[in-house]
Amino acid sequence: MSAEVYRILWETKQYDIVHSLPPSLHRRLFSLTLCPLATTRIDNSFRMEPIFPLLRLPENVILEVIKNLCASRWLEFSLISTKTKNLVASLGIKADDVRINISHDVGITMFCRYFNTRLTFYNDSVDQAALIHLDSNQPISAYSFSGRRTVQSSIPFSFNNWLDHIKTVFCYNKPPNVVFWTGNERFEMDSLKNTIKSVNQLHVSGGNTEFRSREILEHFKNANELSLTTNPFEEACEVQKYFIRNCNSLIFRDFVSLDDMLLVNSKKVEFSRFMSQKQFNQYLKHWIRGSNPRLQCMTLPINKIDSVNGEVYLKGINCIEMSEKSKKEIRQKHGISDIKMVKIRRKEGTTAVIATKNCANFFYVRFYVLY
Repeated sequence: MSAEVYRILWETKQYDIVHSLPPSLHRRLFSLTLCPLATTRIDNSFRMEPIFPLLRLPENVILEVIKNLCASRWLEFSLISTKTKNLVASLGIKADDVRINISHDVGITMFCRYFNTRLTFYNDSVDQAALIHLDSNQPISAYSFSGRRTVQSSIPFSFNNWLDHIKTVFCYNKPPNVVFWTGNERFEMDSLKNTIKSVNQLHVSGGNTEFRSREILEHFKNANELSLTTNPFEEACEVQKYFIRNCNSLIFRDFVSLDDMLLVNSKKVEFSRFMSQKQFNQYLKHWIRGSNPRLQCMTLPINKIDSVNGEVYLKGINCIEMSEKSKKEIRQKHGISDIKMVKIRRKEGTTAVIATKNCANFFYVRFYVLY
């Protein structure tokens, strides 16, 4: 079917014929209306040859057409007008994550279960040495993920306008997640804080200098979730300030001591550096006596070649055997395939499951508290 025939069917209201077309054909024909080669700018109508009067059709018909688009086309369609913004939002597409990546440029990425789309900003800066100040009120150009094509809105958008638009269209009501990659020193920190304001999840990569990492942590100290690749502090008490915070989750990929582990006040914790079997054994004994009362889940690797006595991480701990049914329930609930699984009990009665996966030279441990 040609685009001209498709247009005639719409204009003559032969919707039963059009709806019988395969979704892939819908997408191919309708994508012509959003092709960058078919129009010089996005405004309140599609400028193309031949003209396809999509926005004059009934809303239920428009929805049938646009729901077959990809994520980037949804975003571009939503930028045409308030009407198209509301139409895309009415599809109920819920983003799992809206993430701001800051490196040599700034990107906003929307993640859903099966697809994502991204806009980039400041990748057209000529002077790479100049310090960039973000302005939450100044209009700014947005580019497609490849950076080769400008994505335009019907009215000039500031960075905050772009962020709010994406969150509204894709039904995301939490603060964004922010990742600081190598190269983010181009951006002045106070302006980043004033523009982004609140953060849900903060990730500080290992490519940052210690000074820059400390600066990021100081400016975004109220993140609900923290991921820190390296420890930027010389004194143990400094990094421990972040362990004792009342966060939802903490990911720490540097060395941790037993004292560090006992100070953690997050619900979910992930450690990446190998620790000794003895250290984990000591931690479990402290947990049985009442430490880490908010903990719900902890994952970590423990070294199994640090002891000539084999598996000693459960030495001296009263372990409760689990039925195969109970193990299956844990595996299904958490999506794991760990072979060894035992239960331990706190003095006040709370129980926890230790699920262990035997790897080449370490045990990968998942610790689930059962409330």
